[in-house]
Amino acid sequence: MAIKAISVKSSDSVAAVSEFKKQLGDFSPTFILFFASSIYDASNPAGVLRDNFPGCNIIGSTSHSEYYNNELNNSSISFMAMDKDSIDDVCVKVVEDIKDNPNYSIPIRETHEYFGGYDNILDNFDKYAGIVIFEGSSKSEEYGMDKIGNSTDILYVGGTSSETEGTSKVYANGQSYENAAVLATLKTVNGYKVLKTQSAEVFSDKGLTVTKSDVKNRIMYELDNRPVDEVYAEVLGVDKSKISDYFVSNPLGVLANGEIFIRTFDQILDGGISLHCGIPEGTEIHILKIGDIIEDTKNALDDIITEKPAGVINFNCLYRTLEITNENLIKPYCDLFGRYTSIGFSTYGEAFLGHINETSTILIIN
Repeated sequence: MAIKAISVKSSDSVAAVSEFKKQLGDFSPTFILFFASSIYDASNPAGVLRDNFPGCNIIGSTSHSEYYNNELNNSSISFMAMDKDSIDDVCVKVVEDIKDNPNYSIPIRETHEYFGGYDNILDNFDKYAGIVIFEGSSKSEEYGMDKIGNSTDILYVGGTSSETEGTSKVYANGQSYENAAVLATLKTVNGYKVLKTQSAEVFSDKGLTVTKSDVKNRIMYELDNRPVDEVYAEVLGVDKSKISDYFVSNPLGVLANGEIFIRTFDQILDGGISLHCGIPEGTEIHILKIGDIIEDTKNALDDIITEKPAGVINFNCLYRTLEITNENLIKPYCDLFGRYTSIGFSTYGEAFLGHINETSTILIIN
C-alpha cells in the first residue's frame, strides 16, 4: 500500500498519534500530512508526530473541520501517510514572517538544489508536485503565491489554515508556526494531477473594472469609478442595505482563459467592502452566481480521474463546507471523495496559481 488515510478523535495529541500509529501497523511512511482540529494545538500534534516518526517528513495545519474518505468531522485529526511506493522524496521548507519580511526565493532555490538542480527537475517535471499551506493571520497569500510562481515552474496547490478556537497554525517537522507558510515539494513515483473546481458561473456578462482598491488590506472601494456597494447592488438588482446577504451566493470572479478565479466579499466597511482575497486596481471582474456543488464537483473529479489514484487531498473552502452543511448535502459531497483514499480540510482560502476562495483545490497522487 502506497498511501493510507486515517481519522482519529481523541483527548489530546498524544492519544491521537498513538491511535494513528496503531492503525498504521507496519506501514512505514516517508511523508505525513495532517489536518488537526485547533483543539489539539495545545498538546502540539506536530511535536508528538515527530517523536513517533523521527525519520519522516511531516507537515500540517490547524483546521475548522476535517475531511476523511466519505466523512466530514469536527474535533478530529485527518492523517495521510505516504511511503516509498508513492513518494520517492520530499523537501520541506518553512517561510517565516510572511506578513512583513518573507523570502520565498531562497527556500525555492534550496528546494531545486535538494533535488539535484532545476534542470534535473525539468527533466522529470511530471513527477514534482508542491503543497503549500499558509497561516492565515498575515493575509499575505497573494504575495506568497506571486513570489512562488515567479521562482519556480513547480505547481504548488493548497490552502490557508483555519481554526475553531484559538489561533490558526501551520506545522512542519515537529514545530508549529504562526505568520508562516509551509512548502512541501514531493517527487512522486507515478505522477500526479491537480484539479481546481468551483461551483460558479457568470451572473452578469458586464465586466466591471476595479478603480479604487487597497490590496494589502483587501478592501475594495470603487468599481467603474463608483462606490462598490452601489454597483454590486445595481448588478444584482437588490437594495443596497441587503447586499451582505449575497456575498457568498454571488461572489466576484476574475476570468482568465476561460477559467474563473473567485474572490468573495467579507464585510461592509465605512466607504468600502473587505474581501477574503485582495484585487488590484485595473482588474476586470464579473459578478458570479454559485451553482450545484455536488454535480459540479462530481463532474470535475470524473473528468480528471480515470483510474483509481493512490490518494486525494482536498483543500475545500470553508464557505463550501458551510454551504453543503446548510443544504444538508454533507453525505453526497463526502461520498464523492469516499471513492478514493482521501483527506482534506475546510480552508480560509485556496492556493492555485494565486490566492482564491469558494473553491476546492485538489492534489491527486497517482
